[in-house]
Amino acid sequence: MHFSNVLAIARTQSKSEDFRELIVRTVANDLKVDTRCYGQLIDTQESHGQYRAIIIEVDTPSASSQTLDIIKRARDENPECTIFVVVTFASTLSKTKYYLAGADYCTKVAETSPEKKLSLFDAFLSDSARFNHCTLILDQDRMCLYGDGKKLEISFVEMRVLDALIQNRLLSHNEIAGVMGLNTKYYDSRALEKSISRLRSKIKAHYGENIIQNIRGYGYKLSQGLICASHFQSVKERSNRE
Repeated sequence: MHFSNVLAIARTQSKSEDFRELIVRTVANDLKVDTRCYGQLIDTQESHGQYRAIIIEVDTPSASSQTLDIIKRARDENPECTIFVVVTFASTLSKTKYYLAGADYCTKVAETSPEKKLSLFDAFLSDSARFNHCTLILDQDRMCLYGDGKKLEISFVEMRVLDALIQNRLLSHNEIAGVMGLNTKYYDSRALEKSISRLRSKIKAHYGENIIQNIRGYGYKLSQGLICASHFQSVKERSNRE
């Protein structure tokens, strides 16, 4: 994991220290990890802006609503920060609400065995950290992706979808349908899913990475930091100019 400044957040101060120890055991020795508890962030105006990564533990059902406020504030203050949510209690709760609040990654690590929990947590951070650098570039003018010395041509509709996801991070099925030029009330959801699946498969086959994540029951999101646009002018703005 390659972050110079990381903030570990847990429900209480003692739990945040325990959470910090778990993080330090699974990442590089030179990583600087600060700690905060929920109350310190909710009751004050302390900024999250200096951190490149924020890792939040949710250990009880009642803690969930508090973490949503923390995630939203962190995302507003630092759009480029990578936000991890780690749920450490047995839960059937959907991850969607954390993504909607602004989280980049969410995993459930509710194993009772400390060794198993450590192993799962380590795998989560190691896998997620791979995405913390931009390796693919979307060229909207040439309708292709560049990366790893390779070029992948894509369709105009696929380019519009990727452009919209880069700008918005997370889109619902209806929003994706609108970007694709479909009737948002009467489109075939299965056809939409197949279109996105083809795009995901095309990129994965070419570059070996699954950059579009399916958010069950909601829509799709991009893996943080893996792809960027060659310029940030939107497709709509460019069409209006032309």
